[in-house]
Amino acid sequence: MKNLFYTLLIVSTFVLSSCSKQSFNFPFKITVVSEAGVPLKNITVEAGAPVPEAIPEFLGTTDENGVYESTYTYEAVLQIVATRGTPPSYIGCGFVKLIKDETAEITIVLQPYDPAQQGC
Repeated sequence: MKNLFYTLLIVSTFVLSSCSKQSFNFPFKITVVSEAGVPLKNITVEAGAPVPEAIPEFLGTTDENGVYESTYTYEAVLQIVATRGTPPSYIGCGFVKLIKDETAEITIVLQPYDPAQQGC
C-alpha cells in the first residue's frame, strides 16, 4: 500500500509539473518619422486588430527617438495608426505581423491629415 501511495505521489508530481503554460514572446517596434525621414517624438501610436472591440489593443507615445515598443503573447497582425494632435493634424498607418521571438519592425511616415480622404 505504501508503494502504491509513493508511486501515485511521484507520478502526480511529474504530471502536474509538466503541465505549465507556455509563454510566448511576440515583440514589436514602431518607428514614426516625418516625410523627410526625421524621427518624431511624442506621437500617439495605436496598435490593434482591425475589427471593433478587438484584443489586442496597444496605446502609447513615441520616445525621443520616434520609437514605440511593446510585446504581445500571441501571433497577430496589428493595424498601426500614428497621429499628432487632437483632432489629428498628421496621420500615418500600416500593418505589422508579429512573429514569435523576433522583433517585428515597421516605420510609419506621418503625412498631413485630410478628413475628406477615406481610410488612412
